[in-house]
Amino acid sequence: MLATVVLFLAGCATTFRPWKLSDVQEGMAKDEVVKILGQPDYTEERDDAEYFYYTYREEPAPAPEASMETNEEIERRIGQLNRTLKESKYEVMLVEGKVVNYKEL
Repeated sequence: MLATVVLFLAGCATTFRPWKLSDVQEGMAKDEVVKILGQPDYTEERDDAEYFYYTYREEPAPAPEASMETNEEIERRIGQLNRTLKESKYEVMLVEGKVVNYKEL
């Protein structure tokens, strides 16, 4: 059961990789950003700018081999896993279709 939950959580992880953000440069076109970072999780338009938002979730470690754990032990381990997964958010700001700023939120 724990292996199934871990696989489910890993399946929720995004394909966005924050280290690719260093490949983004000011003045870069919107389509170049998408080619490097992929489609954003969501976008927003305000104050004559377009914002791309990306989320990175650390993937959990592989599940241990099946054991004879009780349901209570499994639930405790799932709770620990959920508390240790880190989530980071990133923003890319574009004006007139060109990158003007990008940062971790």
